[in-house]
Order: sequence, then structure tokens, then C-alpha cells
Amino acid sequence: MPAFLLQSLGDLLLNFFRNVRIVDILDIAIIAFFLYIVLNWMRQSASRRTILSFSVLILIYIVARFSGMYLTELLIEGIFIVILIGIVVVFQSDMRRMIDRMSNWSWFEKSSKTSSDIATSIITEATAKMAENKTGALIVIKGKESWERHVHGGIELNGRVTIPLLHSIFNKHAPGHDGAVLMEGNYISKFGVHLPLSTNLHKIGRGGTRHTAALGISEHCDALVVVVSEERGAISIAKDGQLKELESSSDLKKHLDDFWAEHYQSTSTSFTQWWKRRSLVTAFGAIVLSFVLWLTFAYPWETAIRSYEVPIEFRNLQSTNVILQDSIPSQANVRISGSDQAFRTLDPTTLVISFDLANENVDDGELEITEDNINLPPDLRFFEAFPSAIKIRSQALSRFKLPVKIPTSGSLRPSLELISITPSPT
Repeated sequence: MPAFLLQSLGDLLLNFFRNVRIVDILDIAIIAFFLYIVLNWMRQSASRRTILSFSVLILIYIVARFSGMYLTELLIEGIFIVILIGIVVVFQSDMRRMIDRMSNWSWFEKSSKTSSDIATSIITEATAKMAENKTGALIVIKGKESWERHVHGGIELNGRVTIPLLHSIFNKHAPGHDGAVLMEGNYISKFGVHLPLSTNLHKIGRGGTRHTAALGISEHCDALVVVVSEERGAISIAKDGQLKELESSSDLKKHLDDFWAEHYQSTSTSFTQWWKRRSLVTAFGAIVLSFVLWLTFAYPWETAIRSYEVPIEFRNLQSTNVILQDSIPSQANVRISGSDQAFRTLDPTTLVISFDLANENVDDGELEITEDNINLPPDLRFFEAFPSAIKIRSQALSRFKLPVKIPTSGSLRPSLELISITPSPT
């Protein structure tokens, strides 16, 4: 790499670390967290072609913004507005589910343990028998998310799950066999329930209404749905908006055991379960994208210079032999350089030029205004001041070790000034 390129890159990094603040790092972290959630949602809900097209559009926008292609930048900003409206309209159910899932997160409460051996074995055996007899069935097992807004109707049962109970519910002559069974742990809470139908018909394949309902409820919550086809006797499961046909009942047992271990036997919180399922590639992409967005929209690439009238103060005057003249200004015009972002947080009334005369060299009769004399925030720099220096006058005072009488009446001569009194030795 050429030396001048390394020098430019070094200057850029040095300028970045000089201007970056703790709040900027916090800003990037918050945006990265939300981008991670959005990217995970896009991985599940959007196609790869859609994600790639959106990424190319963002890249073109960043290039246009940095290169000054204002018309292209304006056009893509308009496209972004159209895309945002389209996302809200098309993916409103997915966005609502994402918000519901975040609201159901538990940070401190741990889930209670429920044995899986009995329930999963009962469901597997009953499902295998119904598939063999080509008896249609629809069993919905609740996860951690609420499903109250998505299910309708049904008959309350609140009974422990058994093989005869499932067979009786889905018997072709039973009144509620066309509906769904809702299970919470080892108990059946309702049967004959109506579920929302999915609109993603391309995922249904050869499935019928039961499969459409199973996919629909899995798109709205984290439930696991077991479906038995009445026409083909095939066993399928629906989870996280995906429908999968299984080859055998042993595959169903494995899926049920995994689901029970995650939702009913885990003692970890929702956050720790999410952390175990994290995607490091998606997290890295979210961090990089948030950093690029921050550099594009928030980083102070341009430096502004502003002027302020700043008061001047002198400290420890009594410990020196300095005489301040009446002509010394009480304030100075100071020019400060920095980013617009830094100026937005600056309160000009807090600025002051301060001279500690006990530490200043007053022999040359001049005090220069520098950055050390102004209480500037770390992200702002002193540029210049007018006047750039203050003229002072120092005077060596003689100390007379003689008795001095202070007149009780009258006054000193107008041309004399009493400076100090040193007591005479005893």
C-alpha cells in the first residue's frame, strides 16, 4: 500500500478517535441491536433476492452521498420512503409478531419445568395411529408467545392429554374434529378452535385447509403445530412460518422433544435463550451496517468554526505583585472549531478564559490566550482569540520594616496608594 494512502488512513482514524464520544459508541450499539433484530426478521420473511437488492440500493445511496451526486441521493431517498410504506403494508403481520415477541421477553423470570416424556410419547403414538387410519388432526402446542389474539372459538377442556382423548376429539363423527386442539404443556386447554389461515399458498404444497391453518398460526406465534393429512395420512409440522412434512413418527418425536426442551424444560430466561440462538454472522453484519450508517449520517466530516464572546477572569491576584490596569478587557472574542454535532451540545454561557496568576509568568508583562486557558469540551478545539494576548503591568513593591501609623482621620494623598503593611520587629 502506498505511503500517502497509509498516511491518509492514519489521519482519518486519528481524527475519528479524537472526535468520537461515549454517546456515539452507545448510539452505534443501540442501532446495531435493532438492525440485528430486523436482519433476523428479513432472513425469515424476505427472500435473498430482496435482501440483495436492498443492500445494493443502500450501497449506491452511500456512494452518492459521499460523492455529491445530489440527484441520485434525492431519488433513492424517495425510493426508501416507498419501500418503507411497502414494508409496513406487506409485512405488517410479521412486524406485529416481532413486536409481540419482544414484549414477551422475560429477563429475570425462569420458565417452569414440565416433563416431556409422557406428553411427547402420547402425541407421537396418537398421531402415528391417526396417520395410519388417515384421520385428520391438528394439534397446536403453545410456546412462550401469546396466541389469544389469533385463535377463535373452541370448547374449554383443561384436561390432561391422553391417547383416547385425542382419538375421541378427532373422530370423524365428533362435532369438533375439524377444529384444532390447543395444548399448554401436558394439558389440553381447548378443542374445536379456529386458526388464522396463511396467505403464503406456495408453502402449502399438497396440503389442505388444516395445513393452511397450521402455517397461519405458526406465522403469528412460536407454537409448534402437528398436522395429520386426512387424504394422504402424512404427518407434518409447522413452526416459525415454515411447513415441513415428516418421513416417520420418530422424526415427530425428536421435534417434540426439542420443542419441550426449549420451552418447557429450560430454566434460562428468554434473553439467554435468544443469546444461545444468536447468529454471529448476522450480529457482525448489524454492527458493520450500523457503523457505516453512523459514518454516513452522524459522523462530523466537516469542521465548523464559530465565534463567542467569552469573559476573562484572574485568580490568585493577591499573591502576586501584578497591578491590573483599567484598560484590560473583561472579555475576548474566541473562535472555536469542531463539528456541528459538538456545537449542539455546547452551552456558551459556561465558557470562561481563566488565568491563574500564581502559575503564570508575568515578568514579560503579557498573558497569551491559549487552549489551556479555556474550559472547552474534549470534542471542540481552540482556533484563535482577539485579542490574542492581554497586557499587564507588574511592579516590585518595597517592604519597609518601620513603624507605620495609619491616620484615623483624613486620607492619603491622591497620588499615593497603600499597598501593604509589614509589622515592625519587636
